[in-house]
Amino acid sequence: MRKIYLIAGHHNADPGAIGNGFRENALNIELRGLIHAAIKRHDKSVVVILDDDRDTLAQVIAKVKQTVTTNDILLDIHFNSFIQPKASGAEVLVANNARGLSLDIAKELSALTALTLQIPNRGVKTESQSARGKLGILHTAASSALLEVGFISNPTDMANYQQWKEKLADGIAKILVKRAQS
Repeated sequence: MRKIYLIAGHHNADPGAIGNGFRENALNIELRGLIHAAIKRHDKSVVVILDDDRDTLAQVIAKVKQTVTTNDILLDIHFNSFIQPKASGAEVLVANNARGLSLDIAKELSALTALTLQIPNRGVKTESQSARGKLGILHTAASSALLEVGFISNPTDMANYQQWKEKLADGIAKILVKRAQS
């Protein structure tokens, strides 16, 4: 069975984006916890590895690379932000050379998140199509995806997330468990 790595983007000393009274790192940690609990409800035998909220991104990547295999799945959780509060929607980023399981998981996560939160589906994008360029967390041996849940800068995205976060976490867990068991 595949291991699942759940990464809450940013860390205790780096809040990430801030908007609508929320700090991205706190939202990422919250959703990671909800997903982890949902995975364990669906299948207690799935091995889930969580990042340490005290670690920097470089430390997280180094630790993941020490234990990850090509059989494993990695999900990095984030919230998007933009100067214009009208920007809305869920998207998933993958490595430029992603294929197979990474793309399949990314497509499922993007569709599920948009449907659950009733926000636009911005689809799957490669890291070079993102504003960030290269994303180190996507370059481990695992099948990897970076989920941008919605826009922290958009009041509707955030209200919908708050209303349906447990349902979203359960849906994400079902996708990850199904893929871990395959």
